Amino acid sequence: MLVTINEQNLPVDFSHLQSLEEIVAEIHERFIPEGQQLFQLRVNGEFFSERYPRESRYVEVGEISRLEVKTVSDEEMARFILQDAVRHGSVLVQAIEQSATLFRVGSEEEANHYFAQVLEALRWLLQTGESGRQVLRGNPEAVSSGDTAPALRYLQDLQDLLEEMLEVSENEDYVMLADLMDYELLPMVQEWQKILQELASR
Repeated sequence: MLVTINEQNLPVDFSHLQSLEEIVAEIHERFIPEGQQLFQLRVNGEFFSERYPRESRYVEVGEISRLEVKTVSDEEMARFILQDAVRHGSVLVQAIEQSATLFRVGSEEEANHYFAQVLEALRWLLQTGESGRQVLRGNPEAVSSGDTAPALRYLQDLQDLLEEMLEVSENEDYVMLADLMDYELLPMVQEWQKILQELASR
């Protein structure tokens, strides 16, 4: 088996291992330095991405003739994640608009379906944005402490609004919920997208 990391041959015998999962775990432990993240795998010339959790454990060592590993720095990975969050933010904007419209016309069951998606996406957006910001904040060249102030403010504002929306939802005040989504959440998510994009481009 030929194994490379960033196009450099790795002269190690992995034949004692059973699966791709075990190989990747050993590469992580022994050959990826601190400050780097595994970014991409190619197995036998094909990009490998798990379609379900731990799919790699079912790829046997005997099936692999060539394994190519690409790593990126923590900062590069953070920027990639932030850019992905910006794209997800666009989907979130559409879900907010759809959910608010449905609440207004009284389609509560369908509206709640979209609202659940909004909550899940919003939590993910907050978590991802904060994780990326923390990594970039650790690099003085990437972002200064002063530059993080808008991100901190919007993180707190979004958290506060999320709590208010959950309370209004529990009280089944769907008109108020639609108003919060249209007039407060939607502009904040759009502004948060801009902040994430600015962080990602530093």
